[in-house]
Amino acid sequence: MGKIEDYGYTDFNIIREGFSEYSIEDMTIIRVRAILLKVIKNGTDVRLNEKTFAASFSPSEMKGQPTPMIPLSDVAKRIKKPNLNYETIKEEWNEYELSTGEKLSVRAILVSASLTDMRDENGDPIYGVQMQVIHKITTTPAKLGQDSGVI
Repeated sequence: MGKIEDYGYTDFNIIREGFSEYSIEDMTIIRVRAILLKVIKNGTDVRLNEKTFAASFSPSEMKGQPTPMIPLSDVAKRIKKPNLNYETIKEEWNEYELSTGEKLSVRAILVSASLTDMRDENGDPIYGVQMQVIHKITTTPAKLGQDSGVI
């Protein structure tokens, strides 16, 4: 049986994964996260495959009847309050150790949140969110040659 590297991918281990969290002006809390799925690293060229997720947690007075699901492309037509103000509660880096010895950090950041007229299966309001995912790769000290006395 082959290993991931045999297929041209870079293997990685999860060091830590968490959520970035925001308080929306209507008192809803929105959590966002980016999950790393695949890495292809060839020299300085790095290609990542990741998925982003968002979840809302609303006060009980904002809950309502769940709305039948609609195509994602139609959500923008259901926005009733665009570009809500929000405050950052926390922004977390997800950290991964690549098989190359480097550390990859990934952070999802909320860019905007807009309230729709829809509710999820729990009755919480559904928000249209835009996120940005940022990345950084850190070379470990051993990779820099500190073990061999080269700095």
